Amino acid sequence: MASSKLPPRQKMIGMMYLVLTALLALNVTREILNSFVVVNAGLEATDRNFTRNNALLYTEFDQLKLYDPKRVEQNWEKAQTVRRLTGEVSTLITTLKRQILRETEHYTHKEEDTIHLAFLEGKDNLDVSTRVMIGGEEDGSQGKARELKNKLNDFREKILNLLEPEDRKTIHLSIDTKDPARTEDESSKNWELYNFHQTPTAAAITILSKLEADAKDAESEVVERLLARSSGETIPFDTIAAKVVSESNYVLLGEKYKADVFIAAFNKTLKTDVIAGDYDAASKTFRGTTENVPVAHGMGKYTADASAEGFHKMMGIIRMVSPKGKVFEYPYASEYIVARPSLTVSADSMNVMYAGLANPISVSVPGVPNDKLSVMVTNGKLISKGNGKFAVEEPSAGKAIVRVMAEMGDGAKRPMGEISFRVKNLPKPTAKIGDLTASGKMKGSLLAAQDALLCFYDKFDFKAKPQVLSFEVILTNSSNGLPSPTPVQGYRIPGDLQAKIRKLHHGEYVSFESIKAQGPDHRTITLDPIVIRIE
Repeated sequence: MASSKLPPRQKMIGMMYLVLTALLALNVTREILNSFVVVNAGLEATDRNFTRNNALLYTEFDQLKLYDPKRVEQNWEKAQTVRRLTGEVSTLITTLKRQILRETEHYTHKEEDTIHLAFLEGKDNLDVSTRVMIGGEEDGSQGKARELKNKLNDFREKILNLLEPEDRKTIHLSIDTKDPARTEDESSKNWELYNFHQTPTAAAITILSKLEADAKDAESEVVERLLARSSGETIPFDTIAAKVVSESNYVLLGEKYKADVFIAAFNKTLKTDVIAGDYDAASKTFRGTTENVPVAHGMGKYTADASAEGFHKMMGIIRMVSPKGKVFEYPYASEYIVARPSLTVSADSMNVMYAGLANPISVSVPGVPNDKLSVMVTNGKLISKGNGKFAVEEPSAGKAIVRVMAEMGDGAKRPMGEISFRVKNLPKPTAKIGDLTASGKMKGSLLAAQDALLCFYDKFDFKAKPQVLSFEVILTNSSNGLPSPTPVQGYRIPGDLQAKIRKLHHGEYVSFESIKAQGPDHRTITLDPIVIRIE
């Protein structure tokens, strides 16, 4: 059984946390704040260890549920509840950490994932944690700390209630939201104020990391108790699942199909029998002849001659005996395709599509005619162009998954797989007036002759046309003092503006600014300005 007990190094990190928290009350120095960075990194590593260990506990629970679902089902469902509740606490704490870091450095939501405590300029900032966690009330009742405290108390109560009464009496959970003890020479502070009032950002992040590690530790303690209540006679595996891993599901005619048939996280010392044949899982019997598959180190080594094209099945059971003599049987089944050698070339642009465009793709499956393929896409509209050619029209930015089904000779449809495409926004267009695509010089007569401000995609392979929606024109000459911008809707330059431009002299300026453009992806983007000096 996996254990969540902390190794000595992680216990030392916890002791350092307590010492640094005590030092905060005396003096906030750069050295102390940098020490919090070290402790926070250790706590985050501890949190990751808890996450890995807890994943093993859940895997072991899944294993037990496969053996004896009726006996294990109730505690397994309780364990899933613990996992969900822990996830809610972890999500809240992660959100608070990101908010404090973001507001400390004045980052945007998009940039918050790039912030690292070690490189934070405002480690000593006392205002952000107070504003976020304490709020406008002196007792912190309107801040996020009160919400977090209530969440932790609710979490602790709910996971304890999942245990049997005798387990509740003996278990110890490290989550502590009690108000600190009051001494004669200090004013009363509740848990919220003690932890987050006038607390430097570095310390607040470290405190939140500790609380998250405490929640994962509590998760481990409770799930271990539930698992102990469910354990019975088992095969000592971390995971129990029949697996078939083949070198390839597509086999060339005349070659051999090869696959490893094994129990994941297997025990090498127990005898394993792998039997191949037409196995009926309902009656638990074989139809026809069977074949004993050679087994090496717990893995069955299956081979079959690829002598005929088309779909082929391989199936059977894996049989094992527990140390106490109980027999366990695990059915397995897989399919593979035997096809003649073929070559499929598809210009997929490195699996990238663009939002708002008609993105061409080619689809083919060796050994299956194109008219027997059904193609679907999760994002955008799929248009067939015939002969395995398609266009994915107007997908939105994110991800698009193309899934393919093939109709077999018996009429059944089988999945052939899927391909994920990144769907990117169109690049930023470049503004253009005449032949100028950036600030520069132009004869006044030539500039005055231009009746439109255009834009285009520079060095972009797809045929896509953006359009200018609006812009501002500023005319700078010796007589107009501080010029005011003239707003223009659309991309046409009005005639009165052309007339004013025509009157400008050598050395005076025309600026096209606040240029708004939109492409087929319907995003409105501000383009780089163009400043022109009259020659």
